[in-house]
Amino acid sequence: MESRLARSAAAVVLAGSMSLTAGVARAQVASPIKVQSCSVLQYQPPRPAYRSRYWYDYGFAGPFVPAGSPYTDGIAISFVNTSSAVVDRVVFGVNYRGDFERVIDAGTFSPNVTINHTFADVFSGYAYLGPKPNSCAARVVRFKDGSIWRAPGVGARRQSP
Repeated sequence: MESRLARSAAAVVLAGSMSLTAGVARAQVASPIKVQSCSVLQYQPPRPAYRSRYWYDYGFAGPFVPAGSPYTDGIAISFVNTSSAVVDRVVFGVNYRGDFERVIDAGTFSPNVTINHTFADVFSGYAYLGPKPNSCAARVVRFKDGSIWRAPGVGARRQSP
């Protein structure tokens, strides 16, 4: 009985170490996501047709914000999954003007397909200092099979007590 229990425990430990090794192996390789472009968007106010015909704003279309606004209006990220496996979640770390934001994109990202997504809720209303962020990179990637790649220095998610 004791030997069966010992063999079962050894099998569990071996299986756990194998899955841990697979996770570590993904962590040691280069990022499976290649960011092609990452641009902070400048706010461009909507311009109703009547504004080009009338010289006076009657006030029913909201405040007039000139083109070339000093505010940001989200971020556009274009990336490619360079791995051979399907990815279902990517967490990007973006630094703009010294402010760091985490951008989460979820979906089905097949290998070698360019993905172009715009995130309006990230960096909206900030002072616009140009389209180029200080940094923009994939920090965590989850594959469809459940395995996870983390950039160097990114630890596992903390669980609340």
